[in-house]
Amino acid sequence: MGSFSRSVRRNKAKKAKKAMAEKVALFDKLGTECLTCQKPFDKTNKEQVLSWSVVVRNKENKVNLYCPECWNKATQVIEDFKKRNEENK
Repeated sequence: MGSFSRSVRRNKAKKAKKAMAEKVALFDKLGTECLTCQKPFDKTNKEQVLSWSVVVRNKENKVNLYCPECWNKATQVIEDFKKRNEENK
């Protein structure tokens, strides 16, 4: 019984390691500017790293980067659309 649970733990660890490797590889695809407004992004600036939004598109093997201003505008547009859609039902 012990070897079965050890095997399960080992498989989980392998999967976690693979997932982490994939995320690290995608980090290299991280852009240097906002996809929308082209505001420069500095990977070494802690404030920017914590405040900017990253959208990973696995199927397209793409990483999109958005500054806080563009991200807030986009989320507001989506919320407005949802609200209007609910009102029209």
